[in-house]
Amino acid sequence: MKSQMLGAAMVVLLALSPLTGAVPSLLWKYSDTCAVFSIALNENGTIGLAFGYYAELLSPDGKLLWKAPTRGIAYSSALSDSGILLIGTEGRWLQAFKNGKVLWERELKNAVVSVSISQNGSVAVAGDASGWVYLFKNGKLIWERRVGNYTWSVLLQNDTVFVGADSGVYSLSVSGKILWSDNIGPVRKVLTAGNEVLALVVPQSELWSELVALSWKGNPLWKREFKGYARAVSTDGKAIAVAGNFGNVTLLSVGGSIVYSVPLVGYAYDVGTKNGYTVVSYARTAELIAPNGTVVWFVHFNGTAYHVAFSPRGYFITEYGSHDVQNCYSVIEAWSLSRVSATASTEGLSNREGFGFNPYLGVILILAVVLMGVLLWRKRS
Repeated sequence: MKSQMLGAAMVVLLALSPLTGAVPSLLWKYSDTCAVFSIALNENGTIGLAFGYYAELLSPDGKLLWKAPTRGIAYSSALSDSGILLIGTEGRWLQAFKNGKVLWERELKNAVVSVSISQNGSVAVAGDASGWVYLFKNGKLIWERRVGNYTWSVLLQNDTVFVGADSGVYSLSVSGKILWSDNIGPVRKVLTAGNEVLALVVPQSELWSELVALSWKGNPLWKREFKGYARAVSTDGKAIAVAGNFGNVTLLSVGGSIVYSVPLVGYAYDVGTKNGYTVVSYARTAELIAPNGTVVWFVHFNGTAYHVAFSPRGYFITEYGSHDVQNCYSVIEAWSLSRVSATASTEGLSNREGFGFNPYLGVILILAVVLMGVLLWRKRS
């Protein structure tokens, strides 16, 4: 009996003791009032923000380069490598900013919920809440086309426009011609990875989701179903991360094979992946998963964790805050990956506002406490 009690105590001590290993270090922090609705990064590592009623641009080291008011709530964003920040507003305006000034702007038919821009910033694509898709060149409208009742996602890549709408997925030329379409269901997000076009299908009931891969010519390649609402999907061109309310974070290869699937105790808001590492935000928490599927880091915030993303500069960012009208704020933090190992874990960071909590350690603690209670009860009996 003593040996059993000792074993249970050791389990508790191991669960409570800090796990050793290198962890991400905080590089910089930026905060402002109101909520971040969209984050866009370009290949230079510059960060564009749809931040409340403003468009904001941060340098790769987190310094505010400029801040400009928008026509209504800034809802969607895209950032060119040339530094042009494209903002779609809830007030149905599409605005292009350069060095803090409005380069050009156009009023569309409805709230601008999705935007994309070419690397040089000359071509811009927008989708609105009425199912219209628009293409602009140097601020001039070239064409507009309705594809459904709601345009969830637009992507401009290699002179091709990919669209995800409530009516399916579409591929259009920059001249406005529909190259192909597929009514696979309501498509919330369109991405490309290698030679694959990825469409995230989510029905109106949000009871299930499906990631469908097609060729650039629209031929079906593979699909993966999830038993719940897949809210977020991300790719670095080599792997695809998916997360939502279905109980795990899944990393897929380009080809659809599962690399790893890690349990997630919470409803995921966002996910990002790069070089096998995956960062996910849920509730008030963000966690980092290593290429071997090990959760190597997590942190608890003093607000809801809405956004995560990887920067081309080799770090990842987290965004948390509150959308409460009486207390609206957002905090963006950048974390270095240089000191992270694939087998390291930690309970939290001493320089954080709040210490992290690992849900897996929580389960161990609960089981250990239950075990000790059972052993004590048996001893008394």
